[in-house]
Amino acid sequence: MASRTINIDNNGEGGTPFLTFAVDNSGGRDFSQSDLDDNLTSCVVSANNEVGMGSAGDKLFGKVVWVSQESQADTIIPALCAVQARGVARFRYTGKLFVNQMVEVDGTGQVRQASGVYGSAGGHLMRGQVIAVYSVNGTCDVWLS
Repeated sequence: MASRTINIDNNGEGGTPFLTFAVDNSGGRDFSQSDLDDNLTSCVVSANNEVGMGSAGDKLFGKVVWVSQESQADTIIPALCAVQARGVARFRYTGKLFVNQMVEVDGTGQVRQASGVYGSAGGHLMRGQVIAVYSVNGTCDVWLS
């Protein structure tokens, strides 16, 4: 009996609606269309209704899926972006990553295995459980909520 290969692809499932945020304009933490084209999309909440790439070890909020063509005053930084903050999102990752582990941002738009532990008043320090790792192309699927 011949075996069949079943391809499971949950990327984007349960991801809507998308949330609108301003783009962080502080030193190298913003997003551009070229970042999105390179799948450098992991973000953190950086201020009121604002997201950015954050710093290595920060808590993952979601995936930037769109940036506006309109720029912030006197910059080339997009004014707004749309963020997928729930469901399954596909990210590039750095280092070793394993299924069923939590992730955090690496500060460059990718994720990495979380170094955080339980113990804060708000529960687990990290957000995002890895449900699939595609080592050939360096991406992983993460359950955001």
